[in-house]
This record gives sequence, C-alpha cells and structure tokens, in this order.
Amino acid sequence: MSEDFVFQDKKGRTITFDVDDSGVLAYHQKKKIGEFTLRVIDDDLLGAAVHADVIDLDNKFHNAGIGNEMVRLAFQHHGQKIVPPATFYPESANRNTMTPEGFRLRAAGQKHGWVTEFPDKEVPDKEYDED
Repeated sequence: MSEDFVFQDKKGRTITFDVDDSGVLAYHQKKKIGEFTLRVIDDDLLGAAVHADVIDLDNKFHNAGIGNEMVRLAFQHHGQKIVPPATFYPESANRNTMTPEGFRLRAAGQKHGWVTEFPDKEVPDKEYDED
C-alpha cells in the first residue's frame, strides 16, 4: 500500500511523493524526478531496521528541500530512524560512495533525528566465522 503526499519545494514547485515500504518516489508535473530506495531487514535478534539503499534526484531539483522531504517521509512511514549505507564494503563492486550532496543530506537527517549514525566507522580487524 502506498501513500501520496504533496510538497511545495523552496523554488515554489509542487512535488508529489509516493511512499511505501520500499521507498519514496518524487514527481514534478507527473514526471519522476527522484527516488529513495530502502531495504527493510528483520533480524531475529536485533529486530527490524530500515536501511537506505540509494537516493537519486534529478540535478535540476537539488537544493530545494526535496531530498530532505524524501528522508522525512521514509522516517515517518516506517516510524524509525533510517540506517545510512555502511562506509565499508569488502567487495569493491559494492562500494557505494556518497556524493557531497548525500553527506549533507545524511547530516541534515541526523540533525532532525530521521537517520542513525553510520553502521560502521572503519574496516573490521578480522573476519568472523558463524558457528
């Protein structure tokens, strides 16, 4: 099930959002301009967590509050803080380096209480085997 939201951005444009468990889609004049994809992970020991996957917004719509609104809507929909991508991935093909805009968005989300700290801060010392 999805929910629809309307937002007036800082440049006076009307932006609509479609929100569901897998993320937030942003539209301007019925054209998709952005997407924030999420992964919900339900762990038996740690419980459910909502992880940010990718946020992408058309360059013409940067710095207008749309990214912040996508993060806020995801937080509101799930009722918990969003976990940003890990800073370390052992496989280089899976490395998801944040853009400067992404870092600013993460910092704003943390300031508002919508986003957690990074799940890891440095490369692990060693591999751990599961028994």
